[in-house]
Amino acid sequence: MTTEAQIDRPIQRARWIPFLVIGLALAVLGGTLAWSALDLRARIRSQIVQRDGEILDAVTLMQHLNDQTNGETFASLNDPGEQLELALKVSRLRNVLGVRLYSAKGEFIDASPSYITEAPLPVADLVHLQNLKPLSYFSAAAQIQEQVLLAETNSAAALLFVEVPLRTDDQKNLAGVIQFLMDGSRIAQQYADLDRNLALKFSTAFVVAAGILMAGLGLALRRVQRANLQLAERTKNLLQANRELALAARTSAVGAVASHLIHGLKNPLSGLRSFVHAHNAEKSAGSDTEWRMALTTTQRMEELINRVVRVLQEQQSSVEYEISIVELVHLLSERAKPLASASGVRFAAHVQFDRSLSNRDADLILLILENLVQNGIEATPSGQSVELHVTGEGGCINFEVRDQGAGLPAAMQTRLFTPCTSGKKGGGGIGLAISKQLAQSLGAKLELAASSPSGCTFRLCVPQPVIQSASDGQVFAMNQAG
Repeated sequence: MTTEAQIDRPIQRARWIPFLVIGLALAVLGGTLAWSALDLRARIRSQIVQRDGEILDAVTLMQHLNDQTNGETFASLNDPGEQLELALKVSRLRNVLGVRLYSAKGEFIDASPSYITEAPLPVADLVHLQNLKPLSYFSAAAQIQEQVLLAETNSAAALLFVEVPLRTDDQKNLAGVIQFLMDGSRIAQQYADLDRNLALKFSTAFVVAAGILMAGLGLALRRVQRANLQLAERTKNLLQANRELALAARTSAVGAVASHLIHGLKNPLSGLRSFVHAHNAEKSAGSDTEWRMALTTTQRMEELINRVVRVLQEQQSSVEYEISIVELVHLLSERAKPLASASGVRFAAHVQFDRSLSNRDADLILLILENLVQNGIEATPSGQSVELHVTGEGGCINFEVRDQGAGLPAAMQTRLFTPCTSGKKGGGGIGLAISKQLAQSLGAKLELAASSPSGCTFRLCVPQPVIQSASDGQVFAMNQAG
């Protein structure tokens, strides 16, 4: 069965979910921005490096055309001498540390200055250069001694390698390759500036996007939490309504049986009472006592049935109010007073526990207690007493009716609440059966707690959920003597 605790536990566990969702969302956002920044960084770096290659390629081509115009060339660019002369002219540009010259097949030809070491042209670079497109790559920590032998120690420096294709006269084939070794400090500075700008911009973008994301998710999650709380509250209300419906169903089922039984008995009892009253009025010889007893019995049964009918009518009405246990016991004492006085029996009520009851529950409890008290008074000899004790124990409100009669036979105790079973002379055996049904409709328990030659104790145990809140510790007592 679903309880309120089972409803509350998922809500308690779900309180950390918003933090997890926001954390995951921020992680995804940060990862996406970081990947975008790194991708953009790689693209811009490639453009920075390739820009120098394109510039040197254009300068080399323009220098060759200028030499041809001025008549300074003696052979085509297929001649290694012409290639080296062109490379030396271009190498006069700033930041060029040296050049290497390669054939169209990628073979090393010469280098300038002379201390430039011989190095092979990578095959992948040659394949790219055969498409007559320049190639550049940057090394942030190249070993100078390995590349140009400019230092006695093997120190590291930033170098830019630019490989420019030399074209044949028809501009369709590769005639050779010039590799320029250039100072890469300017490129390194551009890289640093680029990293700094990207870090600043993407950090700002992350902070702004994270703020917007957290605000949006926070608002959405608060609404979801509010909806969950409302759903949990409505679920609790639904559970309460289901409990009330279940109780109403039990009451309705028992009430239907009781109504059918009562309405079936009401008219015959009314006719029987009229018949007995008419014959009792005639005072037939030798039968006065029997007729009076029969009249008393029918009157009591009719009164009990009328009380049940009244309670059932109130159960179906829309009127709702509360009554305390003290007030209920006072009302019970007022109703027991005439019978106690007529029988010479003292009636005492002791309330050691008080709560507020709904009028519907109070009606059923009062009807049960009236029957138990009346049975106790009728079973108790004149001069003795009947007591009602109200206590709160074990999550129940206990109503105990104790008489000082002769007790019940053992055979009678096993079928005490069976209809038409009675231990009293002239009893109909209906009151306890109806009381048992009414107790079950309340979710309560009616039982014979004790039976001995000195008296009986009947206990009605009403569970606490039926009882509403009120003040504790009140003690109420009254005595009625006949």
